[in-house]
Amino acid sequence: MKQRLRRARTALRRHLVLTVTAAVLLAAAVAAGAAEFSARAVIRNHVTKAAPGLGEDVAVGVPDDWALWDLARGSIPRLDISSDDARVGRLPQVRVRARLDDVRLGDGGAVGATHAEVTASTQSLATAIRTAVPAVQVSAVTTDPGRGTVLAAVGPGGAGQLTLRPVLKDGRVTLAVDGLTVFGRSVPTGRLGVGDGALGPEAGAPKEYPLGLKATSVRVRADGLHVDLAGGPAPLAGA
Repeated sequence: MKQRLRRARTALRRHLVLTVTAAVLLAAAVAAGAAEFSARAVIRNHVTKAAPGLGEDVAVGVPDDWALWDLARGSIPRLDISSDDARVGRLPQVRVRARLDDVRLGDGGAVGATHAEVTASTQSLATAIRTAVPAVQVSAVTTDPGRGTVLAAVGPGGAGQLTLRPVLKDGRVTLAVDGLTVFGRSVPTGRLGVGDGALGPEAGAPKEYPLGLKATSVRVRADGLHVDLAGGPAPLAGA
């Protein structure tokens, strides 16, 4: 009988030890997860201050999935940034995938190099045209990858066709007006109120892209515009 009691007590002690150990490990895991989440939030805040056009839907990733350690050191070898709600110039709700190398936080925060890919959908292009020429009704926007142009159906019932061509100059991308036709006949583009023949940056917009980025290529594809950007060493404002 006494031997059975000893065995029962031993088993109970082991159960209690295992239960306490599991609880401690669970609490540690929860605390570590919370700390990691907070670290990513801090890094994300630095990035969005430096590039506010990224919008609210921003995700931050680190190669080793351990941002807390990188934040503690104040140096991050690489950051992967993604947003599906960014704004680039007149273009809203664009998709951005960016890589930031050699990121340093704290006083004098900086980034060693940046590469980004921006995709502006046809819906984004339609919104940009409406913003640039509010008096013109835009019913639909399509692309012609073969000719490298953007086609906007404008006017009542889409009777007119506005042809735009992306232009890369001085590290920025603008949309040049190639022509306007109504019922198949050419019409002076001045009637749209586009004086310089291009849909350039909005008034008051920054003259440069954030993080020292400059556009290096632009392509017209079936789903919209695809722009590649690159930048060298640049300050990380707000770090």
